[in-house]
Amino acid sequence: GPFFRRITMFLNAKDFTYTLPEEKIADRPLATRDASKLLVYDSGAIEHRRFSDLPTYLTENSLLVVNETKVLHARLFMFKETGGKVEVMCLEPIAPSSDPAVALASTEKSVWKCMLGGKRIRVGQILRFDPSVEYPEFTATIVAQDENVFEIEFNWNDQSTLGSILEQYGNIPIPPYMRRAADSEDSERYQTVYANHLGSVAAPTAGLHFTDETLLALESKGIEQVRVSLHVGAGTFVPITATNIGDHTMHVEQIRVSLNTLERLVDALQSDTTVTAVGTTSVRTLESLYWLGVKQCIGLPITSLQQWEPYENLLSPSASISPIEAFAALVERGQDVVSETQLMIVPGYSFRVVDNLVTNFHQPGSTLLCLVAAFVGEGWKNMYDTALSNNYRFLSYGDSSLLIGCRR
Repeated sequence: GPFFRRITMFLNAKDFTYTLPEEKIADRPLATRDASKLLVYDSGAIEHRRFSDLPTYLTENSLLVVNETKVLHARLFMFKETGGKVEVMCLEPIAPSSDPAVALASTEKSVWKCMLGGKRIRVGQILRFDPSVEYPEFTATIVAQDENVFEIEFNWNDQSTLGSILEQYGNIPIPPYMRRAADSEDSERYQTVYANHLGSVAAPTAGLHFTDETLLALESKGIEQVRVSLHVGAGTFVPITATNIGDHTMHVEQIRVSLNTLERLVDALQSDTTVTAVGTTSVRTLESLYWLGVKQCIGLPITSLQQWEPYENLLSPSASISPIEAFAALVERGQDVVSETQLMIVPGYSFRVVDNLVTNFHQPGSTLLCLVAAFVGEGWKNMYDTALSNNYRFLSYGDSSLLIGCRR
């Protein structure tokens, strides 16, 4: 569509970057989750608070949407038969199912897309754990390679589930910019307190600030919590390298939203309840649901949402399909929504569901920063400058922000 051509021409990747000094990147979490700073941004006005103050800013009887995905112990340290070390990073399952829940519950072999680190790696090699690990029969066979992504077949000889093997022998994949090895603290702190569905290789980091106390304080204000699942992929760390945003290929991630949650979202939209999304992943899930609902209304399959569909072929039907109608169409199917989304939210995007956003401070030149810019407009630059000059901690273990009021 014409809008898509316009963004391709005018959205330059270098407009979504800033200078992030190394020392501003948090490489460890704070002792207490909700002691982190909270920058409150409301139409250009900025306040500095603590995360535990969040309940005072959210409207009574509003809706809080969180991503309950759980991070896999996706990083395995293994060895070739020659003794050479290979690091295996599980990305997503292929068989017995592309649904992480099914693949992780498997007690038979399982095939995954993985990234490998090591020397002289080639198809056909069989990797094992260190001989000192008492799990000698777990093997990873390299069955195929497509550029830097490998297909790995895992085999083991007992009735353990793959999930329990990863939990015991794998490591939490903390982001590379922390420049350190994961430790036992990360196993707890790189998960949200409400993490429930295994499947991510990176945490939905905005949720890391919540404690049971904060959640109770929100509840006592009548703020209802609803849960969605978007499994965060390694693509979340891939920077935009294209000159024009329109030439960037967005990563694909799996979403799962229960029928019960869809019904609660319909109620919220009907009563014009304020919706606060925790994290860019929750925003992408909610906004994707709207477009999947549009597809349902016009008779298109809803197994996936392509990167630019909302800016191109779905834009005209959406003019006549309200969020209430779109979500109602999903509810009428009478089942959970399980789909893949590649939605890329860039400035010019019109938010259909989300009013407020709780989010961390993101890497320069990232798709996450584009989403923040779409949400608050040019003001993101001042917000980030202010955060840097007020010693906010950046990225996954860093501080948080509450961006107020977007949906028109």
